[in-house]
Amino acid sequence: MQKIYLVLLGCVLISCNSLHSVQSALSSKTPYEQYIQSLEKANLQSTPMATAWVEAGQKALYDSVSISLPFSEAGVFQASEVEARSYSFSVRDGQVLKVSGAVKSAANARVFLDLLVWKDETWTPLAHADSSLILTYEFDRDYTCLIRIQPELLVNAYYTITISATPVLINPVSGASNKSIGSFYGDSRDGGKRKHEGIDIFAPKGTPVVAPTAGTISRVGTSNLGGKVVWMQDGKRGHSYYFAHLDEQLVKAGERVKQGDTLGLVGNTGNARYTPAHLHFGIYQARSKDPIHYVLTMEALINAQVLDTTFSVQAYRVTDKKTLLRSGPGEKRPLKETLAKNTYIKILAQSKDWYRIVLPDKRQGYVLRQAVGLASKGKSRKLKEPAVLLSESNEQSIPLAYLDKSAAVEILATFDQYGFVRTNDGMVGWVYGMNM
Repeated sequence: MQKIYLVLLGCVLISCNSLHSVQSALSSKTPYEQYIQSLEKANLQSTPMATAWVEAGQKALYDSVSISLPFSEAGVFQASEVEARSYSFSVRDGQVLKVSGAVKSAANARVFLDLLVWKDETWTPLAHADSSLILTYEFDRDYTCLIRIQPELLVNAYYTITISATPVLINPVSGASNKSIGSFYGDSRDGGKRKHEGIDIFAPKGTPVVAPTAGTISRVGTSNLGGKVVWMQDGKRGHSYYFAHLDEQLVKAGERVKQGDTLGLVGNTGNARYTPAHLHFGIYQARSKDPIHYVLTMEALINAQVLDTTFSVQAYRVTDKKTLLRSGPGEKRPLKETLAKNTYIKILAQSKDWYRIVLPDKRQGYVLRQAVGLASKGKSRKLKEPAVLLSESNEQSIPLAYLDKSAAVEILATFDQYGFVRTNDGMVGWVYGMNM
């Protein structure tokens, strides 16, 4: 009966997919929201699988793992498991978030990717991507972000995802790097009488100062404080860029410039005449803004995570005496708990030397790859009492078989009060009260 239900559900979902392209053009809802709407129109919203799908998406918003950018991961979704994955991280004013990925699944199967930000004490949708998992978004303020990925129902999908951030602008000093920045926004000036309203980028006198993006030169002049200065207007973002202490100005007011065009040369004019040559760079939008993340580059990933499908159908267990489960892939990520040896885990994804795992009670986290091994062999033991072989490690799960007293089982892993066992006839499942 269950198989018939799944076939019927699959047929209805295929018909929902055929309507999706028409509905998409007429709806302002995200693809994720449209999919939920299609389940409702097909009267599937109250079915156990559809309900579990919506609940998994909501749970992912408040049970995410925390990551640092740049980040790369490869993983798998199984049709038999209704779940979503999520990643929380911080972005800064002046950064462009870039998400790229790939999906390998059945034809026309969709994987939804949504970008949300924490705003007004809730997760607010900001942008979304299609099944290509490609998304770019420019931020004009600091945010805590969350990316959720979730496939449609009844889909086996392998995926890779890379999340990174780049600066909105190029560095306005030709050839400069992060190390060239030697003075920062908010630093004290004139004995504390004022604050530094920009950053100083040091370079040899005469180094070209270039347009950090396309725009229009709004003013060229001199002042006691800035010496020889250039002002540039960025109409796209409503910013005014201020370039000061120039040795020479090479543009005129009203001139349109492209990104990378030379505006002048680094110097030490104005109140910088007794300091090493540098460019003072400021950003203004009604008031001054901190320019640092508009030009600060981040370390790039050497390689994106390679798609590996070998762990998708295997049972695994913790092999070390004590293994730390962390909220993200890294030794500095917060500790969630300590897992005992032989604890049953399922591997969801891989990020460099870390596995993203899920415990039988659905809690997720990251463990080091070296602390994990296959749950393929275990200790043989005879039952002291008749027992029920269960599909999951809880008493409400589906009974798979009834085992007689003295029946032999092989204990492969454990969780809580349950043992994950294999019977003599090859069946696997959970038995209460079995430990290795």
